[in-house]
Amino acid sequence: MLVRSLLCFLLAAACAKQESPIIEGPNTSSSETVSPSKHFRMTGEIVFSVEDRDSAQQGELWLGSEDRMRFKIGIIGAKNIFLFDAEKGCWHKTPGTAFKEYPEAADNFGIETKLRWHILNMPRSDNDQQFSVSLNDNNLPSEVSLGEYVVQLSEYKALGRKGALYPTVWHWITPRGIRIETFSDLQDGALFLDSAFNPPDFNPLDSIRLAHATAESLADRIGIVNEDFFYIDEADFTSQAELPKGWWWVNSSERYFVFEEQPEFQIENIKSITGKTWLRWATYDSVENEFGSETLLKIVKQSGYRNTGEVWVKEVEDNSRRYLKVFIVTVDEN
Repeated sequence: MLVRSLLCFLLAAACAKQESPIIEGPNTSSSETVSPSKHFRMTGEIVFSVEDRDSAQQGELWLGSEDRMRFKIGIIGAKNIFLFDAEKGCWHKTPGTAFKEYPEAADNFGIETKLRWHILNMPRSDNDQQFSVSLNDNNLPSEVSLGEYVVQLSEYKALGRKGALYPTVWHWITPRGIRIETFSDLQDGALFLDSAFNPPDFNPLDSIRLAHATAESLADRIGIVNEDFFYIDEADFTSQAELPKGWWWVNSSERYFVFEEQPEFQIENIKSITGKTWLRWATYDSVENEFGSETLLKIVKQSGYRNTGEVWVKEVEDNSRRYLKVFIVTVDEN
């Protein structure tokens, strides 16, 4: 999947666009109302200061909440992976080995994850009194601390959706040492399934990298949309030349021809699904129908919704990256 060093589960992000549907859909009337993407993906250089010597490595950090973090760090071809899930534990993997439990680092990762989440969610998180915060001349956080852990923040850049400012230089002062993180990329439109923060086997489809700039045309796109489906059964299909524009979709192993928009003339045996809210995922990656449907239902559950129907899958000519694969399902909020 395209949160390939992914997005993603990669969620201005394509799923943040308000003027048009976030993916190719069956109806031009569809529009996005909200995105479930709430997570962060950060990449850059990490410099450790050890006994007056500096050691620089490349790092990639995923944040799924204030208590879920995935940190990959090292050099090309040899990177360590650290996983933290406050409810389940902490793990460490070195190149060429399996994940091992790493309980001695759990408290450290727990504090760092809380700090990161708090900083990246400010000012929404301002009321949390357990953090001490100092501001710079631009009224942006310059230093945030939690207990003995201090982070000095600088070099703010408009890396977020809608131009949100985030610090790109994080200077950590902790009981475990000093390090400086300089992030060249920060995406606040990522969606990670809970399983992305747990061993043993990491599946790229546990994360989704969502479009964060126009150049990322192949990024995954997820959003909550309102749209109407007008379709006919495969048995009622005559000739595409005689029908308005549409696409073939699969639902519960049955094929249906779904029209791009509501037909202007009467079509025999036409059916419809109207007035519904859908969660929709589009990807250019090679995803089989069953696996993609299962993944979408995981996203539904994790995003605070419940599905009220079966998953619809848009057919593509093949599973190559030339075609946009679409999965969509009706949902209600829990």
